[in-house]
Amino acid sequence: MRGVVGVRNVFLIGPMGAGKTTVAKYLCQQHGYVRYSLASPVQAVLEIAAPWLTGASKAVKRPYMQKVGRFLRQFQPNPLLFHAEQVLKSVQTPVVIDDGRTAEEAVWADRQGCSVIVLMASEFVRRRRILQRDGELPDARTNEDETEQQWRYVRGVVIDTSDMTEDEMCERVWQAIQGRDIG
Repeated sequence: MRGVVGVRNVFLIGPMGAGKTTVAKYLCQQHGYVRYSLASPVQAVLEIAAPWLTGASKAVKRPYMQKVGRFLRQFQPNPLLFHAEQVLKSVQTPVVIDDGRTAEEAVWADRQGCSVIVLMASEFVRRRRILQRDGELPDARTNEDETEQQWRYVRGVVIDTSDMTEDEMCERVWQAIQGRDIG
């Protein structure tokens, strides 16, 4: 990996509200990471295909993002991973990808030398966090999407953030990235 010696690129995967974005922001602010979103190409397609969603809430946009993401993932090579690979090759600092969705993406990240970290939390905690963040919960069908379930099948460091403060969650992930015991 390019960039800071001993610091790896990071791939975060898990359900909505588990803390992925919080951890990514921490890594950027405290450790010089660059944040990249696999959803960037999805968002670009959605802006062209559904311009009426501009300004819509996250809860409203999410089902559309999922549908476009499923469509793009059908292509070979996967355009989401292709673009992310170009980013990993072009930046000189460590990268954090905070919106992993599928087992395929996690396998890809591992092959790229990323630390694959699965963040999870109880449904109650995740719902509370989503409400605090977005002001509303997504439609129940959003949680049924296959991309919202695949984190369960990913191999990597698993961290349950249910009973952690934001600081504890971020520190635990930082320890995992550095390969320190996180038990």
